[in-house]
Amino acid sequence: MVLPFNTTEANTGRPAPLPTAPPMASLATEAAHIGAANYSSLTSGADEQFVDFLVLGNKENYLVRADRKAILDSNTDLARMLTGGGGSGGPAGKCVVRDVKRDNFETFVRYLETCFIKFVSPTHTLEMLELATRYQCRQLEIYCVKELDLNLSVEHVLEVYRALWFYNSVPSAAAASAAPGAGAGQRRNRCCPRRRNREAQQDCGPVTPEEHFAALLANCLQLIDMHAEQVFSQEAMLALHFPELEMIVKRDALQLSSETVLLDLLARWSLEDCRRKNVHPSAENRRRALGALCYAPRYLTMTRREFEGARERIELLDPVESQLVGDILIRSAGGKPSSRKTAGLTPEQQALVARFQAPRPAFALLPIPLSSRSQPRNYPKKMRKAAEEAERERDGAHKKGCCDRMLLNCVSVFACIFA
Repeated sequence: MVLPFNTTEANTGRPAPLPTAPPMASLATEAAHIGAANYSSLTSGADEQFVDFLVLGNKENYLVRADRKAILDSNTDLARMLTGGGGSGGPAGKCVVRDVKRDNFETFVRYLETCFIKFVSPTHTLEMLELATRYQCRQLEIYCVKELDLNLSVEHVLEVYRALWFYNSVPSAAAASAAPGAGAGQRRNRCCPRRRNREAQQDCGPVTPEEHFAALLANCLQLIDMHAEQVFSQEAMLALHFPELEMIVKRDALQLSSETVLLDLLARWSLEDCRRKNVHPSAENRRRALGALCYAPRYLTMTRREFEGARERIELLDPVESQLVGDILIRSAGGKPSSRKTAGLTPEQQALVARFQAPRPAFALLPIPLSSRSQPRNYPKKMRKAAEEAERERDGAHKKGCCDRMLLNCVSVFACIFA
């Protein structure tokens, strides 16, 4: 049997030295604490660098991680959501986003990080424009508008046109019809002494997103003017609401081979509107659905045969007005002068006849330059020349009116002096 030796005797009467190393159990505990501290520091650094958006879907939820600094520097509603805590409330402090498509939202977030976006189609561009408008990303709004203008075509013009009504405030048909050119529209509404300032403003073009929206709306209407017959034949025209249809139908520069094209559109739209409202499609109900649009066609630019054929399909005018138009067309076919055609008419009837006789311009106005597609050099020379002549006529009329007003002011001043 082996007995343990006496450590005191083995060390010449001195006590055994105490160990300096810590016990193994304490080493394991300390290592665990150090690892946890390092992991917490790493996770806290990651939390400070990134932000998680929780996209709530109908059946599944998705997590989109983004660079926190890029979001904060974007000056959008997402940045205000982070700084103000308005989008918090999700698990682990995630920002909750609702009523968005995950792919589109992730594309939007990546644009805020990289300032780059790839559009797939005009529909995708409109969806990104909706996100940019919702989260107040003004730079992306302008970018989407320019992309839509670049790819604007007959196939998608109504889709873009209708989207402008939903995403932005369209003031009125008069304002839109008066905006065939952003600077040009302002030039027509101002007086001569400010012409230099107006031209300088025209050179710089639209600046704010709201100005880009108005310019894109004007370009949509300009494209519809140029290709009116192709656009009017689309089924999407029948789905337009009355204000949307009114803005298009009342355009003066619609390029139509015959007014029967416009009459056919009004007949189809009024029939569809009666079906939507579950109303009997009688002639009276269809006229009531169209309202003032019954007077939009230029009836007196049609032939007698065209007018009679249109009356067989739909009676847009009341019997008295139809009889008036028919009589004038018969007199025109007989070669009677225009003064005898309108003899004995009331002032209201004369105004109606003048409206029905007004010819449409040979060319549509030029679009507002928003992209390479809408640059004036891409349009025929005759069209550019006609636009310049129309602009000179407007400037001349305004200049004459301004000079007349100045002369009247001078006369008033002299009258006050010598009175």
